[in-house]
Amino acid sequence: MKKISVLCLSAILIIGALSGCGDKIVRPTESPDSSAASLHSPTAEKDNYPVELSSSEITDFQNAFSEYDNYGFLLSDYEDVRDADLYQVFYTGAGMNNPENSDEIIDAYLASISETELFCDCTILTTQQLDDFLLSKTGYTLSEMTNSFTWEYVEAYDAYVHQHGDTNYMTATCTGGRAVGDDLYEIDYSFDGGIYDDNGNSFSGGTVTVNTSGVGLQFVSNHLSK
Repeated sequence: MKKISVLCLSAILIIGALSGCGDKIVRPTESPDSSAASLHSPTAEKDNYPVELSSSEITDFQNAFSEYDNYGFLLSDYEDVRDADLYQVFYTGAGMNNPENSDEIIDAYLASISETELFCDCTILTTQQLDDFLLSKTGYTLSEMTNSFTWEYVEAYDAYVHQHGDTNYMTATCTGGRAVGDDLYEIDYSFDGGIYDDNGNSFSGGTVTVNTSGVGLQFVSNHLSK
């Protein structure tokens, strides 16, 4: 899945460049600051699944999916979260700040490409930042993900640099959802105006599966729908 963009009347924002199931769902290793922390299980007998969620529970998920650390996981199709498009997930930094030594990293990056200045906005993330984030959101590290990370790598600082002139940020409207296991949920959502890829395939929304056994969301799978 590449270059998924928001369809709108005024502009088209291009935002980018799909399986087997994971063996288990891994509990998040850290507690990110996210509205997903407020998510709660539906009132139903244990193991009596699936159980439809209430409107307030669906709203909780919608709010969580609007956060910068979550929305990117809705922008590619994957049966196993390890196949998620990392370009989409990290396009604007996934809510993380550039490291404190960003100026040094940028200087090294510019030297490596024989340039003297940046031409676009620049997002910088270290491998440690990427690993910590992915462990929290997927249960896997960067090296365990299937798709390669295509940002420019600055070896001296073990960091990645991404110049970009726009943003792939968008919100999704959650249209339904159900608990399908202990702390496991399927949430249906739609995109306002839809999204499309660079092959002309358009998608109106999808269904994402998430785990909430820890604080915050951990993504399991995502299936886009036309």
